Amino acid sequence: MPDPFVFKKVLYLVEVTGRRARTLDELLRALSVVPAESVGYHMHREFLAYKFAPIEYPNDFAYWSAKVLGDDILAESLASLRVFKHRTLDGLRQELMRLIGEHLIEVPAASKLAAPPDREFHFLQARSVVMDCNRTARNLEELTGALAEVESSSLYFHLFETRFGGGRGRDNDFAEWIRSSMGDEDLAARVANVDPYMFSLEQVRRSLLKIFLERKAA
Repeated sequence: MPDPFVFKKVLYLVEVTGRRARTLDELLRALSVVPAESVGYHMHREFLAYKFAPIEYPNDFAYWSAKVLGDDILAESLASLRVFKHRTLDGLRQELMRLIGEHLIEVPAASKLAAPPDREFHFLQARSVVMDCNRTARNLEELTGALAEVESSSLYFHLFETRFGGGRGRDNDFAEWIRSSMGDEDLAARVANVDPYMFSLEQVRRSLLKIFLERKAA
């Protein structure tokens, strides 16, 4: 009998890295040396904070560029970054640095923008505290029922937290389990192709439930 899908959830203990930036040049230099986990934290934090609605600025770098520096052009570029296509945090880091570097070349005036002393970008990182949700599933029906009821931090864990585990990208936990335990490659592929960065957590929940219900009805 295949191993059950075990639903887990995550809480974060946030720590400072000691790195901060007032300008885009300082941001670029800090990005090159901070731990990859810090990049991941700032790219994903908003999804757990705002569970029910799409986010205007889906990562901290875009938000800071717009709201603190007033650089709407860069903010739009950073907000549009397709995180889903990246398989590692270091690859994501390089893309962030490329976008910021090219912006500084194309818009020289951006190098003169500076945050007030109390609104610098402070690089943070988080230690994950993973807990059991006391819900498991051994088949698609049980997976569907549990998915409809577990708290949003469980969705976050299985869609975002484990995506870059071990420094390497992978499909979300639901797709991985469907492939390995159910042997349903078609369903696994559909679930793996759901881009959670395009929706709120609750919208992703509805999208996954729709896929599961369609599969059960087929």
